Amino acid sequence: MDEAAGGAPAGTSDADPDPALTRTVGRRTFLKVIGSTAPGAAAAACAPVPAERLIPYVVPPDDAVPGVATWYATVCGECPAGCGMLVRTREGRAVKVEGNPEHPVNRGSLCVRGQAALQGLYDPDRFSGPLKRRTTNAAAGQSVLEPIGWTGAQALFAERLRAARPGRVAVVTPLLTGTLDRLVEQWAGAVGARRIRYEPFAHEALRAASLAAFGRRAVPRYDFASPDLIVSFGADFLETWLSPVEHGRAFADGRRRGGNRRTRFVQLEPRLSLTGAQADEWLAIEPGTEGLVAAAMVQVILSERRALLPEADAEAADRIFDLVRAHAPEQVAARSGVEADTIRTLARRFADPTAGGGRTLAVGGGVSTTGPGATAALTAIHLLNHVAGNTGATLTFDAEEEDAGEAGAPAPAGWDGAGTHRDMLELAAAMEAGEVDLLLLHGVNPVHAMPGGERFAAAMQRVPTVVSTAGCPDETSSLASLVLPVHTPLEAWGDAEPRRGVRGLQQPAMRPLHDTRHLGDLLLDSARALGGAVAEAVPAEGDFAELLRAEWRQMQARQADAGGGTAPADLDAFWDATRRRGGVWREAAPAAVAMNPTVLDAPLDLDPAADGARALALVVYPTVNLYDGRGANRAWLQEVPDPLLQTAWSSWVEAAPATARAIGAEEGQLVTVESDHGAVDATLLLNPRLRPGVVAVPLGQGHTHHGRYATGVGVNAAALLDPEPEEAGGGPRWRGTRVDVTPRDVRRPLARLQTTFHQDGREIARAVTREALAAGAAEPEDPPFSLYPDHPHPVHRWGMAIDLDACTGCNACVAACYAENNVPVLGADRMRRGRTMSWIRIERFVEDEDGPGAGNRFLPMLCQHCDHAPCESVCPTYATYHTDEGLNAQVYNRCVGTRYCANNCPYKVRRFNWFQPEAPAPLDLQLNPDVTPRTAGVMEKCTFCVQRIKEGQDRARDAGRPPRDGDITPACAQTCPAQAIVFGDLNDPGSRVARAAADPRAYHVLGELNTRPAVTYLKKVREA
Repeated sequence: MDEAAGGAPAGTSDADPDPALTRTVGRRTFLKVIGSTAPGAAAAACAPVPAERLIPYVVPPDDAVPGVATWYATVCGECPAGCGMLVRTREGRAVKVEGNPEHPVNRGSLCVRGQAALQGLYDPDRFSGPLKRRTTNAAAGQSVLEPIGWTGAQALFAERLRAARPGRVAVVTPLLTGTLDRLVEQWAGAVGARRIRYEPFAHEALRAASLAAFGRRAVPRYDFASPDLIVSFGADFLETWLSPVEHGRAFADGRRRGGNRRTRFVQLEPRLSLTGAQADEWLAIEPGTEGLVAAAMVQVILSERRALLPEADAEAADRIFDLVRAHAPEQVAARSGVEADTIRTLARRFADPTAGGGRTLAVGGGVSTTGPGATAALTAIHLLNHVAGNTGATLTFDAEEEDAGEAGAPAPAGWDGAGTHRDMLELAAAMEAGEVDLLLLHGVNPVHAMPGGERFAAAMQRVPTVVSTAGCPDETSSLASLVLPVHTPLEAWGDAEPRRGVRGLQQPAMRPLHDTRHLGDLLLDSARALGGAVAEAVPAEGDFAELLRAEWRQMQARQADAGGGTAPADLDAFWDATRRRGGVWREAAPAAVAMNPTVLDAPLDLDPAADGARALALVVYPTVNLYDGRGANRAWLQEVPDPLLQTAWSSWVEAAPATARAIGAEEGQLVTVESDHGAVDATLLLNPRLRPGVVAVPLGQGHTHHGRYATGVGVNAAALLDPEPEEAGGGPRWRGTRVDVTPRDVRRPLARLQTTFHQDGREIARAVTREALAAGAAEPEDPPFSLYPDHPHPVHRWGMAIDLDACTGCNACVAACYAENNVPVLGADRMRRGRTMSWIRIERFVEDEDGPGAGNRFLPMLCQHCDHAPCESVCPTYATYHTDEGLNAQVYNRCVGTRYCANNCPYKVRRFNWFQPEAPAPLDLQLNPDVTPRTAGVMEKCTFCVQRIKEGQDRARDAGRPPRDGDITPACAQTCPAQAIVFGDLNDPGSRVARAAADPRAYHVLGELNTRPAVTYLKKVREA
């Protein structure tokens, strides 16, 4: 494939807002385009960009032919975790993203937000080119953004930079690493700009606590695979905390060890999170008391002489005890709501291997539990790990490296260079004081995402020139005077270093869809236009792609000089191999750290006063779908329901039943939540897994300027929060606000696909105790006798196994199915009527028998591909039938929409198209050409990704062999972070799916109906 997006596209020379008018097409190119059936060929042929050969991940470019997918390895840009990604392209357009199996961070998996990256590329509300603000009514303060050509836009940007006074330029970017970050730093230094790497969830308190406890202002690395016991103080490590895909895989690996080595997990938090739903024991604690419980555990461990301190710190045990002496379990129990005996038992198990703990790990710092005193609380958690001997084992820090590159300064990796919320407030104060002449904002939306966003928006009004590089509208770019839209990560070159030793290479998977630019090229062009010392700070010629290549040339030379044997001596060979692989990585040696003695000099303030004296405590939390709201305009993220409460397209207020009765409100009623800083209106939902006296509101919604799918949806919970930073760490106080909740005489229904979470004895999602499993009490079920003969499956019988003990309900499989199978989006109004088109759904059931506060079971439900399928016998047109490979097939052009099959399906997994599916341009470009589009009046359902089955069979036939186990992987199984889904041939006794079907935990949902499903479920393992 000729990929001209290999560097930032050359700008047009005119100021015309439509650069396509200036393009010319030669006769030879015209004939080539006319003779091609590929829709992307015409657009590719018309762009005046020199062609460059990109090396795809799977097949060489000579084999890239129409109808055959080409894969590109790149880096996911949806959050700072830096997961490796593969992009499948067809005829020049990206149609599916998947995890890179070679990347050490995610090992082939992606989260729900990573799957939705494709919709960021094809966002119908993206800016198609640069925009300049024009005043329409100065007296009324009215203005509009109008198109401007790139030549004029870049000239205007350089002119405003030249006019800015020294030291009065500010640059705000997200947490960048690698070559682009270094270029931004060089550019900012050359123009005398203040630079902030802003992330709404920047873990400031965790970094400050690491500095206090170990002298390293860094985020540690946590091992979730090895511990026998994990205690989490509100860290949602399977959702949004640090690197959830990486943590999810490691956590599942720890659970799979079985027997006495199986990881036991205890979660303490005021509201049940998706992570807490996986806990063997869930403890609802008073908000803000996480540090008190950790300190009480330290006190028990030291008082009972169970500490496993390193020799260097053994003498400090008495001083540590003095630090926590006042936090005895009895005193902490009264404040936290956790019984003193529970604290003692947990502390003993955490420190004593003979009590069942073994290697252990304590984590904290989730957004919903970060508030006043967060740094002190996380310092106490660090001390808990330290006295239990976990420092250097399950909790480590990366060693410092000298990777200076051209700049001669240490290159930040991971969270090392992240800014703080306090930095943003100081920038707002500078703007209010008129000390900023030009503000450059790239990839951030502080007006919406940060507490105190209204203040930041007002301060922006006092800046003469605000330049935004946003690719689509948002609250911050709506206030810009100049918009210079940049490529999405799927269209751009770059690299990322999420941690030491891991450097992923980002390459464009397709030509830029709109007339956008690369941020690196904007900075290079502006620096050269300014001339003088600014121009000397950047390369004299070349674009960002060449700068990136030069940076990697230096890295290749360093590796070759080191003699590690990991880098080819030839640059071209190294470059090609790196692009195929998606980066370079090696195991980084952990740093040897010791306790910082100064941490013992001052008492820990673990019980700070709450913000205000209102009746209820407020908990705001990020959701697994929407994070901080940056992807809210992606319809898949809105449509896929929240895994815990099964709501979509909305915000809500959660309260325990006792709290709702106290305020006189009922479920479904509109309530007003008011703090000292703001108020919002949302629908009340009852949540029994929420501590009484607490209300919870999700983050990510409430946009006012963010595209058709996000604007006007839900409320922005950040408007309720105190904008002042936490004193010690400088981070936002997501927790600690007090609110009043007032019910209103209005009912506002929500789109909610599951309203009851009890099985009523139907044993849909089953569990088995660990003791019973070890004793062999669990036996595979025997299918009932049938009067009907089984279908013959002479060669293959495709089947699936789903491990309920591994499934975390993260929704990644649901989003992957939307992307792979062209599942249409319905929207809020239709979902409120109970309609959905998703081919796979995650059902949640709660069983209190599983343990204290635990008992959450997540069950992915899809077409079971029954051998005795009730849907087949009632179809009057034979549109649904059984194949000789075991699939319950659906012939769309036979279906006349009687819906008899849906009525006869006990699993309720068939979907009826009530309306013609809609995909506003350019969202139609994301459709998978291998999957037949469905029309109104047609039934559809899961097909086990039959197109992938056929593709795998074709590859095996071309290789002259039968398909092997693992050759074929449906989209849901491929992306699962926990690897809970296994697919294969049930006729092959050695396949993973056949072995799973014979597992003692195996069963079939509603097996008593004798439908003989091809989907086997493995029971969840519970402690007692």
